[in-house]
Amino acid sequence: MKGKKPLLTSKNTMFATVVVFLLLATIIMMGMITPLIAKLTTGVEVSLEPAYFNSRTALPTAALVLLLSTCLLVGYMGQKNTLVVVGGYALLSVFFAIISPFENLPIDVSVPILAVALMATIYKIGKALGRDSFRGKARGVSAHLIHLGILFILLGIVLSSNMKVEGTGVASLDEVAHFEGQDYVLRITGMDSSYRGETYQQYPGSSYVTRIDFDIYKRGEYFREGEMEYITDFKWGQSYTTTYIHRGFTEELFIAPRVVDLQEGRTDIYMRTVPFINFLWGGMYLMVIGIVLLLISDRRKDGRLKQENEKKKTKGARK
Repeated sequence: MKGKKPLLTSKNTMFATVVVFLLLATIIMMGMITPLIAKLTTGVEVSLEPAYFNSRTALPTAALVLLLSTCLLVGYMGQKNTLVVVGGYALLSVFFAIISPFENLPIDVSVPILAVALMATIYKIGKALGRDSFRGKARGVSAHLIHLGILFILLGIVLSSNMKVEGTGVASLDEVAHFEGQDYVLRITGMDSSYRGETYQQYPGSSYVTRIDFDIYKRGEYFREGEMEYITDFKWGQSYTTTYIHRGFTEELFIAPRVVDLQEGRTDIYMRTVPFINFLWGGMYLMVIGIVLLLISDRRKDGRLKQENEKKKTKGARK
């Protein structure tokens, strides 16, 4: 029909994106306040595992990313081409879920969807760099750097949460602790216990701290040294630990003592390796850079408008 407006427009897709985002925020908010409501109404403490959120937010998050991709592309590629590209990647994610090339369902589904969003964002950054004025380039690039940062954060969350490797090992002084599936082993080089804090009841200190020194070996070669502590707090009647964290370029390493047997001098150690988490930190940096560029471009615009207004006032005064 003549004069019929297309449904797939930037305005409509942006509206749909906002609706899905609000739905996602509502699901997360409900999950956060459910333990509080249960505590207030029944007195029962409820703890929700990450699986609760993962199962409920997976589809809205995938829809949100696809809608963002559509919103970015529809203004430049047209309705038909945008549907072909976005729909093709959506079908590819379904195909990946069936054949499971990564042998992990969340990653199999997420990679094609995030790939089209990354492609759309990089495409828009290239378009923005083609503008003539600096302000036009800065404003266009800044908005899409923020989009790119969000996508990197999502990619980091998906990859790190589904590819992390956890394990435990037990070792005494000068012994090596092995962890199944890990590239790392630990050799305990020292254990030293002492009281800390002010005198509490019959104890010379308010807490008893065991410091554990260790060397880390990666694939059979010395990597670095570290330390961690197991703390028994008499005042509060609880035990807790300090965690050794090493942030590398491709992964993060977490090590903490689970249990310390002082009589036998043995330590039960927990180790977790989280790959690709730097996508998350990189995404945060990209968002900051995008926001700074956006503020700079807006400030230059305000300064230019102020100069133009002053010129108009000067011309009016001369007349």
